[in-house]
Amino acid sequence: MNINIRFDKEKDEICLVSYLGLDFNSIAIFPLGIASLSGTLKEAGYKVKILDLDINSKLENEISNYKIVMFSLVAGKALSFALNKIEELKAIDKTIVVGGPLVSAMPQRILKETKADYFVYGDVERSIVKLMQHVEGKGKLEDIKGVGYRKNGEIKINPPDIIEDLDNLAFPDLESFDVEAYTKHIEFRLGVKSINWYTSRGCAFDCQFCFHEKNFRGQSAGKILKDLKYMKEKYNISGFWFLDDNFMNNHKRVLEFCRLVKKEGLDIKWGCEARVTSVKEDIVREMKEAGCVAIRNGIESGSDRILKVMHKAATVKDIKEAVRILTKLDMPIKGGFMFGVPTETIEDAKETVKLIKWIYKMDPKANLWTYFYTPRPDTPWYYEAVKLGMKEFTLNDWTNLDKYNGLIYNLSNITEKQIKKLMRRVSFYKFLAVSRRKKYMNVPGVVTGYTFRRLNSLAKYIVGNNQVQALEGH
Repeated sequence: MNINIRFDKEKDEICLVSYLGLDFNSIAIFPLGIASLSGTLKEAGYKVKILDLDINSKLENEISNYKIVMFSLVAGKALSFALNKIEELKAIDKTIVVGGPLVSAMPQRILKETKADYFVYGDVERSIVKLMQHVEGKGKLEDIKGVGYRKNGEIKINPPDIIEDLDNLAFPDLESFDVEAYTKHIEFRLGVKSINWYTSRGCAFDCQFCFHEKNFRGQSAGKILKDLKYMKEKYNISGFWFLDDNFMNNHKRVLEFCRLVKKEGLDIKWGCEARVTSVKEDIVREMKEAGCVAIRNGIESGSDRILKVMHKAATVKDIKEAVRILTKLDMPIKGGFMFGVPTETIEDAKETVKLIKWIYKMDPKANLWTYFYTPRPDTPWYYEAVKLGMKEFTLNDWTNLDKYNGLIYNLSNITEKQIKKLMRRVSFYKFLAVSRRKKYMNVPGVVTGYTFRRLNSLAKYIVGNNQVQALEGH
């Protein structure tokens, strides 16, 4: 930090830069992390200015007006922007704080590869307030959990903070955003004015490809209901997509939430992320009665051997049972699959394709997507890849890494060419499933043999194209 800075809590604003590099024509994600950070700082008495560059890029010109600037580091063009902007701001003696997914995934590299003064990671609410107090001249950095900093030329990283009681966290600062702009673009998931939301942190499982903190903590059902009611009343938001790693981790919490929604007569639509082993008929039935319209699953593979290698704690039998339950209750099937994972053989990959084909037969409305596996920092498989010869990722590498366009490091026993061929086959099955929905037909009724042959020919043309369109479920 610039030792000459004089930060006055009563006069100076903290600048939070919100930029995810969104293409609103394809996807919109409300920047909940930035909103939560702002809510926390405001509750602690700080003045905050959010510059939402996804909505108004011209606001970039204002960043240099602030003494303290905070960035969230996420992969892609947003990261490229942040790294360049940090360089510019440090040249004029601004104090820079960074956080976000990449900081949590690779904290050792943050201060080595950027000129940021500090970073925060883990549960950052208490950490960021104490850090700002330090900037004001109160408290020692050594006593603040969840921060990284430099001291006498050395990089210091304090242990992360873990907040057990999520109910008492500050409500995200939605008022500083153009909520309408985001909800307008998110509503296609649920068919109503919607927003993405979190109700828990951590995960109870140990998947080898994931770097998420393993300690699951969830808000109470009453707190969730209170927040949803507030957003419905104030912003007319009636759709919520819960991005928790596994919203259904605690069935008791889910059932209590559903009971409260029905008791209050809260007219909402919602969807969530969940493991296939969490999908139980009685639970899903209750969820549907409480407004749930979609459950998205990380299925990953159709090979029992690979699922075991992943530490998924699930089998193909579990996956099929979840699909049967969701199909029975007319709940859309949504799920993702990886190719190119460690030890995967062509036989394993064919089992995955076979499972995908089966799911489409069970539910032609299913939304399934495939992608190349990319080793994520601070995961068991990442370190395995490094051991085998993969160059360790730098922050700059994450400005252009793309899980859909090619293997970064192949830990499987399949060539990239073979994987692309299998992914094209999946695209073909998806096309046939879409054709069976009849929604794109001009006339009702049964598809004629001639029409089907024409569709079949068109599908072969599509999947034969050298440019593989990876399927992503939004």
